[in-house]
Amino acid sequence: MESPPSYLIIFRSLEKVRTLRMEKRTIIILILGGIVFAGALAFFAYEYFSLLYGRSYLMEDVERLKKQISFLEEKFKKAAPQSKVSQLGSSPVAIEGLKVTRRANRGGFSVKFRLVNQHSQKIPLSGTIALVAKNENLRTPVYQVIPEMRLNQGIPQQPERGSQFHLQKEKFIEAYFTSSSGVPFKVLTIYIYSPEGKLLMQKNAEISGE
Repeated sequence: MESPPSYLIIFRSLEKVRTLRMEKRTIIILILGGIVFAGALAFFAYEYFSLLYGRSYLMEDVERLKKQISFLEEKFKKAAPQSKVSQLGSSPVAIEGLKVTRRANRGGFSVKFRLVNQHSQKIPLSGTIALVAKNENLRTPVYQVIPEMRLNQGIPQQPERGSQFHLQKEKFIEAYFTSSSGVPFKVLTIYIYSPEGKLLMQKNAEISGE
């Protein structure tokens, strides 16, 4: 019995065989570059998501602070009328028996009053007093202050230079104003300051008579 015939087919490329040669150093550089790129990509991805998380957390804090501020504002509005009433009578001193008498034909006058400790008399009070006589009906207002100090539109600017007082219960105060210009004063304002220069109270009195 004859065996079937066998055929051998040979394919031959007419083109030249091309080879890619890479040096070892180039391969190392490419590997390192890939590692650096991957690391940079991972770093930026981490920073991006961290920024998103931080922004979300910050927005939550802002909303929480807004709610706290709104709550405090509402609480302050409710408490404001009561605090205002309490401040009206919170002055530690009072002026009683105020008497203003015009004494001279040239516009001078005298003033007398008692400075009273309204708080616990076991703790003495101290501070300074400034008395300002005014006539603001003129084109150029006239002022005189006792004791002498700098004024700004009739308001003392140096309370530390006022007459000092130490008050256990009450203290009698008397002063006399003269008007060298001959223009009569119309109003007397009494300023009471704390030792730190804080205004404790002020009181106006009309100066009657000519």
